[in-house]
Amino acid sequence: MATAINVARRPASGPITPQQRATRLRTRRRYAIANACFVVFLALVLVGTSAFQEWAFSGAIGQGDAANQVLHVVIFVMLLAGSGMPSKRQLFCIPLGLAVLLAYCFFSVTWAIAPFISFRRISLTALVVWVTFRQINDLGTERALKLIRYVLIAVLIVNYLMVFLTPYGIHSEVFGEESSVVGDWRGIIPHKNVAGAACAFTVLFFTFDNRQFPRIVSALVIAAATIFLYYTHSSTSELSLVLALAMGFAIRPYDASHRFAVGICLAMVVGLALQILFVNLTALSDFVNDPGALTGRGAIWPLLFEYSREHLWTGAGFSSFWQIGPDSPIWTLTSGWVAVYAAHGHNGFLDLLVTIGLPGLLLAIVMMIVWPLLRLLLSQSIGKPRRSLLVAIIIFCAGHNLAESTLLNTASLVEVFLLIAIAITYRESDASPGAHHALRVRMTRLLRRPARLSRR
Repeated sequence: MATAINVARRPASGPITPQQRATRLRTRRRYAIANACFVVFLALVLVGTSAFQEWAFSGAIGQGDAANQVLHVVIFVMLLAGSGMPSKRQLFCIPLGLAVLLAYCFFSVTWAIAPFISFRRISLTALVVWVTFRQINDLGTERALKLIRYVLIAVLIVNYLMVFLTPYGIHSEVFGEESSVVGDWRGIIPHKNVAGAACAFTVLFFTFDNRQFPRIVSALVIAAATIFLYYTHSSTSELSLVLALAMGFAIRPYDASHRFAVGICLAMVVGLALQILFVNLTALSDFVNDPGALTGRGAIWPLLFEYSREHLWTGAGFSSFWQIGPDSPIWTLTSGWVAVYAAHGHNGFLDLLVTIGLPGLLLAIVMMIVWPLLRLLLSQSIGKPRRSLLVAIIIFCAGHNLAESTLLNTASLVEVFLLIAIAITYRESDASPGAHHALRVRMTRLLRRPARLSRR
């Protein structure tokens, strides 16, 4: 397990040698850089570089936000420079499962419709994954959570100031025509859906595993974040938050030593849910295929299903479906408002299906949702409050992707907070005894077996 930076302290007695002084200075410099980079990184993810601009589509399709990309690269370089001579553990801080997933995404560039755009986007995504894991490893869990809560409070305060003191805090027209988001709160954040997710994360971080602030302060922050979330009218974040809170409280009494009984209960719940789904499959299909359902998502999802049926195993290549110009497959499926205005499929799982195919989708679900949850459930010494927080964050991100697209979406807010939860999960579970270690060894052997057979 990667260890957090241990800030060297002056010994109680005895002179300090030049080598000790140099080590102290190097350690303090690295710790200061890690703190500063993490705060800037969080601010960049939450607010971005265009705080006073409407969420609109520029004419430079596929180019992205250059300032945003440059700042992420600067953070990456600063973390490398602050290490002096980084060790192998510091350089290769991404877990094997996520590294395999990223490698598959890079491989999909070879068949991508827009290979240059695809390569740039997966490169930025991989950079953000590395930066996130590196910062959690450098700072440690406690320091990282403390900084996250401070930044979330600061953003919440600024959001309220923007709403009440400036005209920018409330949405006006977005697409150049009458829009359903007019009048919704967004604060300093570019879009109300992102603001809603930020408020939801604020509620989660101040509800679970919060020993940093007094209860009265936490209650006030939760109330303020909930009120702001309500006025964003971000239904996806509201529903996902309810689900995440329910799962966070439900997992609180869980004991890893009783995992077999809990597994049986979970299997029964999943079986009941699947039975209800199959019984109502026709009604659900009619609802999803209604173009006006789910604020227009009913007009998008059938197109994605149609494309996936023809490109099930490969997809269009990583991030090569939306916002790549006239070569986008969406123009072969429709010429309506979906092709003109939609920036993504409003479903992270469907967007992965049409970009990296079914194998990539399954790999992403296992490595970013299933395996982290298993590590949390199988680890014996993770504190119950922290397990509740991490489970709630992962469940929120998974639920959010049922109506928005953030999985492997470069530096989107929900994606980064999911990565933070995964990084903390790995850090905590690596230091905890549990059945997940034996399971990890078995999975590693299975991954290595094809390589050994190919060499024979």
